[in-house]
Amino acid sequence: MATIHDVARKAGVSSATVSHVINNSRFVAADTRQRVMDAIEALRYRRDGVARSLRRAKTSTIGVIIADISNSFFADLVRGIEDRIYGHEEGFNLILCNTDEDAAKERLYLDVLQERRIEGLIMVPTGENSAYLQDLIRSGLPIVFADRVVEGLEADQVVVDNEDGAYVLTSHLIAGGHRRIAVLRAGLTAPTLERRIDGYRRALGEAGIPYDPALVISCRHSIEDAHQAGLRILDSQNRPSAVFCTYNYMTLGMVQAITDRGLRCPQDIAVVGFDDFAWAASFSPRLTALAQPAYALGQEAADILMNRIGQGALAAPVHKMLKGTLVVRESGGPAAQMG
Repeated sequence: MATIHDVARKAGVSSATVSHVINNSRFVAADTRQRVMDAIEALRYRRDGVARSLRRAKTSTIGVIIADISNSFFADLVRGIEDRIYGHEEGFNLILCNTDEDAAKERLYLDVLQERRIEGLIMVPTGENSAYLQDLIRSGLPIVFADRVVEGLEADQVVVDNEDGAYVLTSHLIAGGHRRIAVLRAGLTAPTLERRIDGYRRALGEAGIPYDPALVISCRHSIEDAHQAGLRILDSQNRPSAVFCTYNYMTLGMVQAITDRGLRCPQDIAVVGFDDFAWAASFSPRLTALAQPAYALGQEAADILMNRIGQGALAAPVHKMLKGTLVVRESGGPAAQMG
């Protein structure tokens, strides 16, 4: 691999001149600059980013930790982050880590990112490394929680109004005449899911419908687990008329269960889901969902982090809450259609 000294010899200049050309740190005559650039191209020279970061005491690198890159919600969130930092005047790079909702894996990536000397972190936390994260916050590492928070930790955060979104979805079902509404809950430790249950309960309470904990069915957060849980709901003796799915994988599993049992949606059972996705309108019936602003969530998180890195300590943690949008299609149809 070519070094800066190799470039200097080929261009017939000093190593310092090559450095000034690369970093644009001092005026260099046009013909000299061109010789250096030609030498760089001929030798395929690449700067040593690690050494450069050590000299500058900065890495211009941020870490991003998400739960599941195969989930379209998190993919959109990452795209929002990436588009925001791309072309930033500081030339920030991004290191992406995927936890698969595994707290041990999250802890490992936190260690790795510190070794890489990241200047800031955006993360979707599992909720199970609070003491470790508290130490990182106290150390001065800028951290922005996106989509989820860790209760008890004071840090910058950008989240969706989960309670309001669940309230809107449940109210939509109630307005259609549904009274017995089940919940298919993803078995995650994040307080995000609890807020969605809170919204569901609030909508029931305002409509005078008693809350029945037996109608809240929890399962692991995979599509297959949701499918099996959906089958149990459909096979129950007193089947509900509608199901509120708290996570997009829950929605997919529930729809698969309805198909497997040869039932019709919404005629036999209605379904609504928290989080819309690109192919929801391609289902038959098309899926009613709460669309989360995942891309905007990523952009907001990146803005807060860049501001925090650029300005240092601010007066207080920034808390932003974005609203979801109800997308009404056919799957959440009224109870009057049943039978």
